[in-house]
Amino acid sequence: MRSLAAICLLFLGVTLTAKEPLRTWTSSDGRTLEARFLEMVGTKVRIENTQGRKFTVPLTGFSFADQEYVKKAYGRSLFAEPQPFEDQGRGGVIVASSKGKVEVLIAKTDRYSDPKSRAVIVGESIASGATLTTGSGAEADLLVTNGTLVHLGEKTKLVLTALYQKAFKGTKQKASELTKEVSPSRTALKLEEGDLVLEVRKLGKESSFLVETKIAQAGIRGTQFKVSASADSAELSVLEGRVDFLDAEQMATTVETAKKAGAVKGAPAKVEDMSANEQAEVKKAVEQAKDASASIDLKRLANTVDGYAPKRNYIVKSALNMELIWCTPGSFIMGPGGEGSPAHPVILTNGFYLGKYEVTQEQYEKVMGINPSTYKDKNHPVDSVSWNDAVEFCEVLKKKEPIPRGWEFSLPTEAQWEYACRAGTTTRFSWGDSLANGLANFKEFGRGKTNQVGSYKPNPWGFYDMHGNILEWCSDFFGQYSKLLQINPNGPATGLQRVLRGGSFSSALMYSFSRDFQNPKARFSKGRYFGFRVTLVQID
Repeated sequence: MRSLAAICLLFLGVTLTAKEPLRTWTSSDGRTLEARFLEMVGTKVRIENTQGRKFTVPLTGFSFADQEYVKKAYGRSLFAEPQPFEDQGRGGVIVASSKGKVEVLIAKTDRYSDPKSRAVIVGESIASGATLTTGSGAEADLLVTNGTLVHLGEKTKLVLTALYQKAFKGTKQKASELTKEVSPSRTALKLEEGDLVLEVRKLGKESSFLVETKIAQAGIRGTQFKVSASADSAELSVLEGRVDFLDAEQMATTVETAKKAGAVKGAPAKVEDMSANEQAEVKKAVEQAKDASASIDLKRLANTVDGYAPKRNYIVKSALNMELIWCTPGSFIMGPGGEGSPAHPVILTNGFYLGKYEVTQEQYEKVMGINPSTYKDKNHPVDSVSWNDAVEFCEVLKKKEPIPRGWEFSLPTEAQWEYACRAGTTTRFSWGDSLANGLANFKEFGRGKTNQVGSYKPNPWGFYDMHGNILEWCSDFFGQYSKLLQINPNGPATGLQRVLRGGSFSSALMYSFSRDFQNPKARFSKGRYFGFRVTLVQID
């Protein structure tokens, strides 16, 4: 059968759903009890009465109607959508390979953003909420941060519904060599159509793995299998392991090695043998996904999990409560950056904090003891500072602020700055392709001088004044871009000038990808004034 409209769930013995409702149970001899279903223990049922007392009763001790209820309640408990861990840890997927038209649609981040599908970037990390699609003749391989391998066939649409995972310490071990998950994880994928082949590492007792479609469900402890989906049918093919398959009628069926189960609306699952060709197809897809992810080690997975974990904004108390926003690992098309600097894919494998606002004059004076600005106002961005001044500010701040070990303040790289400025958008500005009055402080529609930070609407990630107000220093030397994929780029190793981004009140429009550059000793040039914002990054 070509399609599977199922929920294919990999689940390890933990009930993660909301509690079943209280109901009236009837015993085989006619007695009744108000209680709720808890779990199945072999051929027995655990229930809880209204006083919280728990009972374990043989399934045959209940009426026929109650036995049917138990079978469905048991199915619901097995195939529940996973819930987050107490620490709210998050995982993700890494695109290990792609062939043909493979696109990703990043989830909408706020009411202002309007995300659009784009081609995936091989090697990028993708978080919950994204949708992956493959076109005719296309395919892709993914590595989930818990170690699971996923192969997407052609004409497939997959939603990363939920990716929860506890943080762990990375090593140089290759993810493709794993036999069990690297840390407790709870994963939910929604297969809207097409084919998936998965190799799920052995899951711990806290863990679950759900692949949801429209018809059926299946529970797996760690196995190799294929799921196919369409609007009205479902098929699960198990190459290795044991899968509990919940069909469209909410009845569970066990599917073991070299077996397959199909389901359609209004009919129970039908179990059959897999053919030799079907087994070979699944095995080939697993091996392809394993080969594609062979270079990815557990350190990369650990950094991804840590980067996606929800983090509060960092408050720099020694700089008058300067607020920094966490940016998760991710990827984007950077540029174009002018003549000889083409647009190119960039992957940032580590998260980082970046200033919510440009550094204000009051904050600068608190740290450095002086205010060099031309347009004096404590809540305006500090202006008339050189690249050297900005770097010195970060060095002094490191000595004054008790930051975590292994972290440091610095200027953002050009890639980090553009990543935060775009905030998942692909338009000229973070709000769209055109400028109107009230959106940014440029020469056009501007005030003719700096403005108080935060005077305009923030971008989708909460950053203010990434466009206009004051030109902002980046850490990079200025140089031409390569058209090739760049991972955590830091710019040229040497140079005479440093990069400035964002534009200012006195400059013509500068887009998310526009660049400027100056001698690192310069504090202003031809009516343009220079400021900066701060990053807090983890160092090796």
